[in-house]
Amino acid sequence: MKRPESFGERIWRYRGVLLVISVPIILILAVITLVPRSSPLHVERPHTLKELRHTGPAAKYAIVFDAGSTGSRVHVFKFEQKNGELTLISDTFEQLKPGLSSFADDPAKGAASLQPLLDTALKTVPANLQSSTPISLKATAGLRLLPGDKADKILKAVEELLRKQPFKLAPGGVAIMDGKDEGAFAWLTLNYLLGKLSGPVSQTVAAIDMGGGSIQEAFALEDADAAAAPKEYVSVLNGGGKKINVYVHSYLGYGLMAGRAKLIDVGAAAAKDCFPAGAAGKYTYAGKEYVYEPAGTAGDFSKCSSVGTGALQANLTCGAATQDECGFNGAWRGDGLSEGREYYVSSYFWDRALETGIIAEETAIMWPSTAKDFEAKANEVCAVEAEAVSKSYPKVSGDAAKFLCLDLTYCHVMLTQGFKLEPEMKVTLVKQVAYNGEKIEAAWPLGAAVNDLSS
Repeated sequence: MKRPESFGERIWRYRGVLLVISVPIILILAVITLVPRSSPLHVERPHTLKELRHTGPAAKYAIVFDAGSTGSRVHVFKFEQKNGELTLISDTFEQLKPGLSSFADDPAKGAASLQPLLDTALKTVPANLQSSTPISLKATAGLRLLPGDKADKILKAVEELLRKQPFKLAPGGVAIMDGKDEGAFAWLTLNYLLGKLSGPVSQTVAAIDMGGGSIQEAFALEDADAAAAPKEYVSVLNGGGKKINVYVHSYLGYGLMAGRAKLIDVGAAAAKDCFPAGAAGKYTYAGKEYVYEPAGTAGDFSKCSSVGTGALQANLTCGAATQDECGFNGAWRGDGLSEGREYYVSSYFWDRALETGIIAEETAIMWPSTAKDFEAKANEVCAVEAEAVSKSYPKVSGDAAKFLCLDLTYCHVMLTQGFKLEPEMKVTLVKQVAYNGEKIEAAWPLGAAVNDLSS
């Protein structure tokens, strides 16, 4: 009897047939595996998480050093950029004392004093973004006052230090900033926070900022007006995806503290009408002493206003074809170039308005007002004795009560005679701007950062 074949024996007997069949199958599978395939209907594959991060807003940083007279500060601004628009995310801020001007005889030590602030920047900006992050240092009044070439030596030492860092330092990135630069960057900050930069020039706002020693005005110009303007009055800024021509002028010696001295000095006997009864005393500004005393039982807004108007020297020529193009103190301002713009006024305008109740809410960060509001309050304050001023306006401290009649009158004169605003024209008093749920001061460093990143 014949034994049945096992499975293995059967395979062995038909091995030739199996080989003939399997070779084509193996070749077909190899071709299918090796030849690239396209997805049906060209459906795109999903992005990985890493790729999705790159399709969203890109992070951008800018580092701005503010080297002031009393100390140095650093702002490390973080933005998100999408479709050319910069959105502020955060401002990492650090400060230290003393200021660079304290190192007049040791520039290297002055530069080294900034190292803790640089360390903050190095920790804040991711390593992969440092080479594309602009860094700049703007020095203000303190260095400006140093004798000889001391300021230049300090700035050179600072520049050498910053060039050793992994950040991007542009030519001229370390410099002394004048009032014009400060006014220009402050204007850019304000309009950036208000969301005005991406629209037409006519929709931007004008700015007046009154400090202690100077007062600045800034407003955007149409290209044709900028081309015809004296070049020293025009700054070209970057923001909103374009270049913007901005009229800027800083009136040195016309800030509120300087203005007090100017009115007392220029007005002589007439300046007595700027003080209420009981307000005699001495006022010191820029190392010079001024004696003041009241005219009688009360001040007089109208007479004080005349003194203020005289101090502006609005009749000085500015080299233009007509006097209508001149501002005050011999400065060119153009004829009607800021017409139709909304004005935002700040610093001492805000302080005096808050102290006297023109701003009715203590928590306000902006407040609508007019020059006429300052006139009404000045009339009220000038009519009473100094002691009554202190009682009626407890927010006004110390000797400031004696100057309140003069200060309010000066604010009114500046707006109406200096900058030619109608008494009842609406202006916005501004301390801060609400931006993405935060209250942000409209100070120049943010504008400098926006300008650097938009270049």
